[in-house]
Amino acid sequence: MVILLKKATIVDPLSKYNGKRQDILIEKGVITKIGASISSKKAKIVNAKNLHVSPGWVDIGVFTGEPGLEHRDVLSTTLDSAGAGGYTRIAIFSNDAHPIDQSSTISFIKDRSSSSPIHCHSIGALSQNLEGEEITELIDMHHAGAIAFSDGLHSIQKAGLLERALHYVKAVDSIIIHRPNDKTLSLHSQMHEGDVSTSLGVPGMPDIAESIMIDRDIEILKYTDSKMLIHLVSSQKGIQHLKKEKKAMPEQLFASVSYHNLMETDESLSDFDVNRKLSPPLRTNTDKSALIKAVESDLIDIICSNHVPVEIEGKEKEFIYADNGALGLQTCAASLLEIIDHDILVTKLAINPRKIFNLPSATIEKGAKAELSLWATKTEFEFTNKDNKSLSRNSPFFGKTFKNKVIGVVSQDNLVLA
Repeated sequence: MVILLKKATIVDPLSKYNGKRQDILIEKGVITKIGASISSKKAKIVNAKNLHVSPGWVDIGVFTGEPGLEHRDVLSTTLDSAGAGGYTRIAIFSNDAHPIDQSSTISFIKDRSSSSPIHCHSIGALSQNLEGEEITELIDMHHAGAIAFSDGLHSIQKAGLLERALHYVKAVDSIIIHRPNDKTLSLHSQMHEGDVSTSLGVPGMPDIAESIMIDRDIEILKYTDSKMLIHLVSSQKGIQHLKKEKKAMPEQLFASVSYHNLMETDESLSDFDVNRKLSPPLRTNTDKSALIKAVESDLIDIICSNHVPVEIEGKEKEFIYADNGALGLQTCAASLLEIIDHDILVTKLAINPRKIFNLPSATIEKGAKAELSLWATKTEFEFTNKDNKSLSRNSPFFGKTFKNKVIGVVSQDNLVLA
């Protein structure tokens, strides 16, 4: 396939072309020319107004329904959602029905996703059946292709289990992804503990449930001399605890944040919107501001969509009974483009995830494989139910008009338009 991107502003802090407006010719999946004016009679031309291009975005910690919860989503529609959201790669967490806790499941995911132009990676379960009791066959799953290990949004309460897992992954230069949450402090919580939860009469999750666990995790990490991503930090207090150690462990300690926590606060739950009932919860404006500063200062390395499809029956309930989670793949980047500098956004969505998880580079240069994300600035786009690629419908952003539009991706010699 021949693809020609016309007058595209290149956003790639690692490329000599960063900030330049260029034509990019792609032939058989490889960038063959970059220049001010390129023509090709054979090419599929992308010529959007205010077109921008960057190395392909990567989303860490995506949930899908397959295998086991296919009524929520299947791999094909999850990958379609990723492409429409501008992602060229996703790494999926285990769902509760069928954990990725053995090499055969990783092989199944590879086979089921092989026909998609979007790369799909597996994150192996850390504990058997996600129960937090017994460790899985981490080494076997690593050799089968798992890029990391995690129990997803389930926090490991037993310090000894986490310590053993960190020792195991060190042996194969892999990494643990862990969501910090002390369940003895957050049991039965439905949202952030604060003024809004008090006014609504809803049990809340205190920020210390997160910060205490961050302290524990860092101490275990130092003891094992391994690698860990502290996943979806959501509070100012959590950031403060992370800051104490982060700079001293630049190649071992990493952190991510959900875009939801950069965009909204617990005030948006004042009408009991079940599609904004999330894990981790939306917190205060102070927390949101602290998280944005942490992204800008490189205290947070990765921004995630925290994509969690939930069927209608799981959401259309009273607030306290509704399941946690919201769709995010198609609205993450469009949201972030409104609040974050483009160089920073590309660093957090493309460059850092590739570096931390040892994924192939996608720098924009002649001779490189073309794995690119495309978007247009100053181009309004309303996200509606018709645009949604997921089998689930639990997005808080249906009907929202974004100021920038994701155009699609170039990946594996394919042009995928949103």
